[in-house]
Amino acid sequence: MPHQPTVTGIRLNSVIASLRLAVPLLNELNNAFGAFSLHAISETILSLIAVLQNVKKNKVECIQLVENIHQVLYAIINLHIKSDTPGSLPPSMLYHVGKFTETIHKIHTFLEAQQDGNRIKNLFRQSELNTLVKDCQAGLQHAMEVFKIESGASIYLNASIMQKTADNLHKELLEMISSLSDGSDMDKASSMYNTLNSSQMSSESFFMLPSKPKIFYGRESELASILKTLDQECARITILGPGGMGKTSLARAVLHHADVTAKYKHCFFVSCDSATTSIEIAALIGDHIGLKPGKDLTQPLLRYFTGQSTCLLILDNLETVWEPMGSRVGVEELLSLLTDIAHLALLITMRGAERPAKVRWTRPFLEPLKPLSDDAARQTFLDIADDFHEPEDIQSVLNLTNNMPLAVDLIAHLVDNEGCPSVLARWETEKTGLLSVGYDRRSNIDTSIGISLSSPRLTSSPGAMDLLRLLSVLPDGLSDIELLHSNLAIQDILTCKVVLLSTSLAYQDDKKQLKSLVPIREHMQHFHPPPSFLIQSLQKYFHTVLDLYEKYRGSQQMATSIHQIKSNFGNLNQILLRGLHADNTDTTGTIMCVLNLASFSRLTGREWLSLMDEIPNALPQPCNHELEVQFMTEIISSSHRKTIDNLDVLVSQARSHFQHFNDPVLEALFYRALAHHYNTISNYAEAIPLAEKALLLVKTAGATIEKPRILNSLANLLINTGEYISAQKLAIEAQMYARLSANLQEEAEGLRLEARYCREFGNYKHSAFLLQRGRELLRLCGLSGGNIDNIILSNEANTLEMKSEYNKAKLIHIQIARTTSPTQDVINHAYALLNIADIDISIGGSQHDVSYNLDKANGFFSSVNEKSGMVFCEIQMARLKLREGDTLSASPIFLKYLQWPWIGNLQISSHCLEILADIDSWAGITFHQKSIWTVVYLAHASKFHGNLALHKALLSLGKVFLADGDEGTAENLFTVALDGFTFMDIHRSRADCMLCLGDIAKKQGHLVRASALWTDAQPLFEQSLQAKDVSRIDSRLSEKI
Repeated sequence: MPHQPTVTGIRLNSVIASLRLAVPLLNELNNAFGAFSLHAISETILSLIAVLQNVKKNKVECIQLVENIHQVLYAIINLHIKSDTPGSLPPSMLYHVGKFTETIHKIHTFLEAQQDGNRIKNLFRQSELNTLVKDCQAGLQHAMEVFKIESGASIYLNASIMQKTADNLHKELLEMISSLSDGSDMDKASSMYNTLNSSQMSSESFFMLPSKPKIFYGRESELASILKTLDQECARITILGPGGMGKTSLARAVLHHADVTAKYKHCFFVSCDSATTSIEIAALIGDHIGLKPGKDLTQPLLRYFTGQSTCLLILDNLETVWEPMGSRVGVEELLSLLTDIAHLALLITMRGAERPAKVRWTRPFLEPLKPLSDDAARQTFLDIADDFHEPEDIQSVLNLTNNMPLAVDLIAHLVDNEGCPSVLARWETEKTGLLSVGYDRRSNIDTSIGISLSSPRLTSSPGAMDLLRLLSVLPDGLSDIELLHSNLAIQDILTCKVVLLSTSLAYQDDKKQLKSLVPIREHMQHFHPPPSFLIQSLQKYFHTVLDLYEKYRGSQQMATSIHQIKSNFGNLNQILLRGLHADNTDTTGTIMCVLNLASFSRLTGREWLSLMDEIPNALPQPCNHELEVQFMTEIISSSHRKTIDNLDVLVSQARSHFQHFNDPVLEALFYRALAHHYNTISNYAEAIPLAEKALLLVKTAGATIEKPRILNSLANLLINTGEYISAQKLAIEAQMYARLSANLQEEAEGLRLEARYCREFGNYKHSAFLLQRGRELLRLCGLSGGNIDNIILSNEANTLEMKSEYNKAKLIHIQIARTTSPTQDVINHAYALLNIADIDISIGGSQHDVSYNLDKANGFFSSVNEKSGMVFCEIQMARLKLREGDTLSASPIFLKYLQWPWIGNLQISSHCLEILADIDSWAGITFHQKSIWTVVYLAHASKFHGNLALHKALLSLGKVFLADGDEGTAENLFTVALDGFTFMDIHRSRADCMLCLGDIAKKQGHLVRASALWTDAQPLFEQSLQAKDVSRIDSRLSEKI
């Protein structure tokens, strides 16, 4: 008889089917509108479905938790469809979406614990699982209430009803997108519709080239000169001139010329006016060419262009980032690197008359652009305003512009709308007498913009003027979502947007951000700065965005906030700076936002946030003790980016503030930051008690959310001091609490620390599994390529290096070095160079390459006072000298770092002892000298339970006895060591044992055994790139034995 389905089975299948139907809708909304919060939900639902199918226990309870989830999903999808800004929700609703995402993540954790043999099950006690269930139920009830779903409306639905619901929502989604194509967002809607309906559309972002200028007169000679230069090899061109002189239009004309499209297979046009550093320019270029986002894309984009055929790269408005002296050197260095690529032609546009240094610009230089000829100005005017106006009036109007292209364009649009007499009359009223001054860049462009601002179209829509004022301080511009969700006191704001676009006072970039041209922004800031009520409205909106980031730190929902903060990083800096300096009624809120932004900068590997330097003068009076401590905590947390001059004074002040309020969680976070600071300088005696104090504070306060961060901090300290077993317990406990609070970031950190424990005990396979799982969690919460991700990646490489898989390990370190930089994430960058040098020493790399990387790494470590890094550089340099036979110079270095205080750093002391115990490296020393360090190394390894170190010590001790003629003891030691290395799969050390055992077998007359051992050792030496040892094996096998 066929198996009869149970009621439980039917309910389970129904739940799974309903969830599967919702996932495509979530993905389509995310793909079409960039609704990142839906991406987080979709990822979790897919995992939830997989886990549901494998639940073995408490099935009924599990089904009860999940059977109403699909209704919440459909409600959220419907909200996105019916929203005033289709595809997005206001921040207030995103809080609830984030809460729901946390809830389904917790449900996922509970379901995992119901599987037989599941690792998660072992993390929790039954009482904790009971608490988790209650949290899940409360979270679901909250979601049902917030999203207005009737309780008990649907226990479980049949397949046809669920399919019909999904089909109806999908139909509404497509209709909504189709309807958008009739409005002002036609291009956006069209592209969204194509995304939903074309299976061939790429999921990667790509950038359309700007259009060819439709009105273009008077630049024929400049165009011809540029085309002639571009016909040469290695063309390097600058288009210079005052603002509003048509530099961008000329560049666009070049871009679309037939000669250019025929020669250059790849053309890229990148607007740089929102960038503030060379790193951000690299990011903009990387975005255009489709690179994966990262902290510093300089090296990846150089590799990309190197691997392409002929390319033309146009960098527009480069002066924005080049002019400040603080960023000039970096920009010029980036340009220099780009121009090292022979088949990459570079064209830049810049205001002014000065070219960047460090580039050999192609001669003859293009002269800075001058105003148009009278004929070109007239033709431009007539193309815009038509030719029915009186010739005398046209000339009078053109006389106002001095033939500056932007001024001609603006006034022509005014005339087209109002007529010449109206424009001339207002000119006489507002700016009489200026025409006789002659050519002056600033006065003419200001006058032209001023006339445009008095247009009836603007005066009849006061909100448009206010919007333009606001755009003047926003280098990143504003999206429609931000225009509507920020609750600006501007009526009919989308109509105001259309007014600005129609008057050419604003434009939309390739990301559909509403922006104003740089000259117009500067004019507005000077003559019409934005009113405080607009700044405050936008500040409140950005406060909410940063609050969302802080509230959902480490969760999947954080990916949404990270994207929005990255898109508005320049805006945030400007708005918060004004909030710190202006007459702000919420200075405390502004400072908290700056602290959150500083935290974001640290997390994403950015440099020191300059806004932090503005806080001391903005701190409210009378003293807000809690705020002062929060500020101090962030200063200490960022100490690796900016040195603290008087740490003791800062700590004393913080402790004084603690006397005025009772917040154990804040106090715990302060001590955690302080412990981390001492950890970075290897002062574990100070760090560990501070971390233990922080843990006690959060336990006493019952602060589940903060507990995993502090548990991980203490676990990291204990690992550094060799307390591996205690550290492992803390790391697993941190994972448990991270699961309870849906904190993927801290769960990933706990996995990394547990992986270190496994690595020390030789369980490299499980270590690799944990690290890969950690990186996947970071991807889910938007932290791929960040500081923590690079640390985990480096740990993966270190595991491979321990197994003597040097080539794989080196490739990973090279990848890290390329995706980081000396200015962004300098510590990870420097350690990558150090690790590359370490591997090169082990595999016989050139002395020059090793020294070069060590010198660079040491310089970077010195710049941020990373003492451990500087010590390791010195040790590796001594190791290089030892490899080259200079034992006299090398020995004192290793001995120095076995003294206090460095003996407390387990990594440093273990590394030095391993080198001193390797008797093959120390020629000409006595048996006593050989044996003493080997015995010390063995004792050290036994004390700290390092499995790899223990077997390496046995190998070294075996060599000591072999050198002394005690073949029996040596053979026993080599055999024990070989068993251990075989279990751990350490290729080089296995081969080393086999080599020695083969030598013993030969001496004992067992020639067949010796040959077999050497033969087995040879591929292991080859795999670990030990060319000298391979030669030694060849020599032995070739001898007649």
